[in-house]
Amino acid sequence: MNRFSRVALGGLVAMGMLAAVPGAAFAANPSCGDVLVASRTLSGDLDCSAYAGDALILGKKGITLNLNGYTIWGPAGDDSYDGVYSSFKNVTVKNGTISGYGYGVYFYAVTGGTIKNLTILGDLDGDDEGIYVYYGAGNTIHNNDVSGNQYGIDVEYAADNWITNNNVWGDANGDPYDAFYLYYETGDHISGNTAADYTNTGFYDYASGHQTYTGNSADGSANDSTFGFYLYCYEYGWVHLYSNWATNNGDAGFYTYECYDYYSPYEGDRSIIQGNRALDNDDDADGFYDYYTINALWDGNIAKRNGDNGFYLDYPGYVVFKNNVANRNNDDGIDVEDNYGAIYNFKKFANNTANRNGDYGINGAYGISNASGNVAHDNGEAPDNCWNVDCN
Repeated sequence: MNRFSRVALGGLVAMGMLAAVPGAAFAANPSCGDVLVASRTLSGDLDCSAYAGDALILGKKGITLNLNGYTIWGPAGDDSYDGVYSSFKNVTVKNGTISGYGYGVYFYAVTGGTIKNLTILGDLDGDDEGIYVYYGAGNTIHNNDVSGNQYGIDVEYAADNWITNNNVWGDANGDPYDAFYLYYETGDHISGNTAADYTNTGFYDYASGHQTYTGNSADGSANDSTFGFYLYCYEYGWVHLYSNWATNNGDAGFYTYECYDYYSPYEGDRSIIQGNRALDNDDDADGFYDYYTINALWDGNIAKRNGDNGFYLDYPGYVVFKNNVANRNNDDGIDVEDNYGAIYNFKKFANNTANRNGDYGINGAYGISNASGNVAHDNGEAPDNCWNVDCN
């Protein structure tokens, strides 16, 4: 038998073997409501628009649902069903579209799970949520596009989650209330995400501690939104904010509240607010608003063209505030309130710049201690560019 005959025979044998393997490369789609106990890859769209229940349930640890570029269609109107639900560890949902569900993906007490490369479309009926992670830890939510949900990505009572490179915005069905919503979280990493078109907050984080935000952006220009970043730590621990952007928000670009560890308020780890930008926030909005984030480091942040103050710090106890820039804000560039006595004053206040603001460049209500190298020019109160603090 010559080599060409062997090749032809080999091809026929291979085709016969493929036909003999049930489901190889040609597996039928699961049915709506199925509980999957092995990894599955969709071979077409799954239309569950007439099914009153969850579309698919991942019922075993370690399995993967690959949508393979296809769409799971949910019922129209208000519903409380899930596009994909699981309560098992190390499960994955990826690579496709989920449309029309109360919860696009719902992970309950999942650890080590992955939700990635999905497009999730809501219809703003009820309290639609694109991705909902409740309890659990160590999950990855990566590279998803979420629109038309009241809450884009919602993570609660969990820890050590990675929320990276996701986009949440409005669409023809409406705009999200909070694009990203985190509640009683610990140790999450939130990086490279974009929030836009929200009506309330880009990133809402309540009663969490030891959270890290890096390279995220919150643009509230489409609506009368309130906050770009709202971080109400409430003494549960520090927050790290690195190189984030907030623009066109109605109350503040960045709002931080008691972001320190109440077990050890003056020792150990501290909040770090570094390299962030608050630009063009609205008529009554501060660029940065902070209440009693004691022992924090503020370094190299920029507040420009905000409707109220560039920086507003209330009770800035033991704070290091250096190399920050506040220019062209409608009120004060840097406004410090309730900084009386040693406990509510600065550890260091140095090399900050505040130019061309509507009122004072730097306003230190009770006198700013440990100040050096600060610069303020051409402000509304010139030649008295600064109040209760030395500046050049």
